[in-house]
Amino acid sequence: MENNESTENSTKKSSSSKKERVVVVSTVRTPFVKSFGVFEQETALSLSLRVASEVISKTGVQASDIDECIWGVVIPQTKNANLAREIVLFSGLPTTIAGFTLNKACNSSLQTAEIAADRILLGKNKLVLAGGVEVLSDVPIPFSDEARRFLTKMSRARSFKERLSLIGSVNPKWFLPKPPALAEPFTGLTMGEHAEIMTVKNNVSRGRQDELAYKSHINAASAIEAGHLKDEIVPVWTGKDKNIFVDKDNMVRADTSIESMTKLKPVFDKRNGTITAANSSPLTDGAAVALLASESYVKEKKLPYLGYIVDTVTVAVDPNDQLLIGPAYAIPKILKRNNLTKDDIDIFEIHEAFAGQVLSCLDCMNNETFCREKLDSPLFGTIPPSKINIQGGAIAIGHPFGATGARLIGNALRILKRKGGKYAVVAVCAAGGIGMAMLLESK
Repeated sequence: MENNESTENSTKKSSSSKKERVVVVSTVRTPFVKSFGVFEQETALSLSLRVASEVISKTGVQASDIDECIWGVVIPQTKNANLAREIVLFSGLPTTIAGFTLNKACNSSLQTAEIAADRILLGKNKLVLAGGVEVLSDVPIPFSDEARRFLTKMSRARSFKERLSLIGSVNPKWFLPKPPALAEPFTGLTMGEHAEIMTVKNNVSRGRQDELAYKSHINAASAIEAGHLKDEIVPVWTGKDKNIFVDKDNMVRADTSIESMTKLKPVFDKRNGTITAANSSPLTDGAAVALLASESYVKEKKLPYLGYIVDTVTVAVDPNDQLLIGPAYAIPKILKRNNLTKDDIDIFEIHEAFAGQVLSCLDCMNNETFCREKLDSPLFGTIPPSKINIQGGAIAIGHPFGATGARLIGNALRILKRKGGKYAVVAVCAAGGIGMAMLLESK
C-alpha cells in the first residue's frame, strides 16, 4: 500500500513539474503621446502594425510560428472592423494567422493577454500576439440618426426625382457632428464624475490626489532619465511626410510641482470637486503588444524572455456604487487564489485613471468594514508606496484605453528583473464597473 501511494505521489509530482506555463517573451509599445498632437496622422492600424512588427523583429521568432493575433480597442473603428486580422494582413505576416478584436474598456489588452494565455495553457496555441491600441486623434465622428437615415435613403433612391425630393426634406442640423460620449450608458455620468463620487465616499482629499499625481510625474521622469523605458518603447516616424521622429512619452513633466497643481480648477464638479486635469490621466494615443508563448516553445527555440503570467481575475461591481473600485476587489482576490499575501508581492502596477480612484482603492483595501462586507475577508492592509507605480503611471505617461494593460505587463516584469523581485500584480479599473488583476512572476 505504501509503495502504491509512493508511486502515485511520484506520478503527481512528475506530472505537475511538466505543467505548461505561459511565458511573456517580450513587450513593446509606441511612445504614449497627447491626443490631437504628433500622432494626428496615425491610425489604430498604423500604430498597431508598428508594435506588432517590432516585437517579432526584436525577439527573432519565426512569423510562421505565430498562431493568433488578439487585439483590443475601445473606441470602435468602422474602417477596421476586425483590427487584429488586418494587422496580420497589412503587416505581411502569413495569412494563415487568425485574428480577432475585442473591447473590454480599459481592461482590453489585459484581456487579450488572458485569452492568449488560456489558449496556450489549453494547448491550442504556442505563440500569440496580444495587444491593444487607442488613437483618439482618429476617432470616428458620428452624425445624428436623422442624417444616417437620410443618407441611407439617398443611397437607395432609384431616380433623380426621388433624390431631389429627399434633399428638399433635409435639416442642416442633422449633419452637426456628435462628439464621442465618454459617459457611462448605464448611469449617464462620465468617468470623472464617478471618480468624484469615489473621492467623496472615501474622503480622499485634493492634497493627497495632487501628491500622487506629482509622484507619478517625478517617478516617470526619473525612469526616463535612467533609461529604464528605452527597452519597451519603439520609436515612430510620423507626420504627414513621416518626418517627425517620436521616441519618448510626451506628457511626462519633470518640472511639475504640487504648487502648480493646486492652482488648477476642478473639471467635473466645478464648485466642490477635487479632480483636475493634473490629477487625471490625459487623453492619449498609443499602442502596445505582448508576445506570449508556451514554456516548451521558448525552451525549444532557446528564446530570452521577461517572465510568466501566473493568473488573472476579473471582477465586477454595481456601476451606481463605486464604478472604478475594481482593483480593490481584484488584488485581494488574485492573491488569495494563489496563496500569497501582499508582502509576497514586490511590485504593484495600479492603473492611474484618476489619482482619486487609485487612492480610493488603496483606502478601501485598508478599511476593515470594506474588507469584511465587500471582500468577506479580514483587513487586507496597506500596500507600501515604495511598491506602487515606481516608474510613474498613467497620470504622467498617458492612457491609450486599449493599450494600457499590455504596457503594464512589460513595465512590471522589467522592474522585477532589474530589482531581483519575484512577483508583480497589475490591476486596472474599467468602465461598466469592471476590474482586472494579473499576477506575474519573474524568470
